[in-house]
Amino acid sequence: MIGMFDLDWQTSMPLSKIERIAYTGSDKHGQSQYRICMEGGGSGELSGFAYTRIASTPLQLVPANPGIEALMVDVDSDETYVNRSPVIAWARCFDGSVRIVTPAGVDDGHMWKEGQGYVLMPDGSVHSVGEYLDVIRFDNLDAYVAYEVDQHRVRAQARALAEQEA
Repeated sequence: MIGMFDLDWQTSMPLSKIERIAYTGSDKHGQSQYRICMEGGGSGELSGFAYTRIASTPLQLVPANPGIEALMVDVDSDETYVNRSPVIAWARCFDGSVRIVTPAGVDDGHMWKEGQGYVLMPDGSVHSVGEYLDVIRFDNLDAYVAYEVDQHRVRAQARALAEQEA
């Protein structure tokens, strides 16, 4: 599999031509910036968004066992929604991370909030997937949804406290 990356709207390049990518700091708006060094001595600047796109580009796909589903919980003031998508493969990506692949794409077509996603396994347990080293595990979907609802409540309280202090 030859991974290609669109450096800009006119330029595509094989990922194999990238020698290294280094974090260079933040711009005046607080956005992460990176320097990309290419085979043969070329280099250029990358935004944090472009780096994330490169990092999550699959280099290898491994078929997933049937019955694994990606989960996305949306908590609002009135209801909690659980979206489920079948995991069709696992992608080993440019940055070395393993990400889920659903019919919507790598990471279910979007970047996980806070670098972490969750999958429902065939045995009914829920496991974290993503950037963290510690795997978070729940015995069942109800326990995971309760965790997400509690996290939503804690974040809402923190926001309210910050607004009071401001």
